[in-house]
Amino acid sequence: MEAQATDIIDDQGIERSIKNQPVLRQMRESDKAMIIDSWLRSGLQYPIFASDVGRPPIRLKPPHGLLLSQNRTFLQKILPLTSVAVLCDPEDSDHIIGWICYEEDCLHFIFVKYNFRRLGFANELMEKANLPVECEVSWRTPALNFFKKYVWTWNPYRSWR
Repeated sequence: MEAQATDIIDDQGIERSIKNQPVLRQMRESDKAMIIDSWLRSGLQYPIFASDVGRPPIRLKPPHGLLLSQNRTFLQKILPLTSVAVLCDPEDSDHIIGWICYEEDCLHFIFVKYNFRRLGFANELMEKANLPVECEVSWRTPALNFFKKYVWTWNPYRSWR
């Protein structure tokens, strides 16, 4: 299935890959829905506020839908105040492969679609952001473990506006 997602056959029958020719561009208004949805689906797997905290654990879960609705509102506020770069298919600039939301010294979030992971696209997005080696991150995800040269400092308050 991954090959189907990345291979393109042009008019002359020559096979090439999106992997070799992604296009990097700034976020458009039409991208916001996909960016917010992918951020919420990925980011809320590792919430800032865990439901089991302390010893013994205090098991207080937020009301159903609260994290989703509040984070959606929060993301709608933060996107216009940050830089967002989008990596897309060269043949269809509406087909988003991945994106990164960042500020000068803070990575807010990076996302690459599942079928396009481990192809170097996240590294390309990180190069675009040009973040310092010692950098803050406002959302924690396991993807941060792949960027070995960076020293991350988690600051969840950095993204609050």
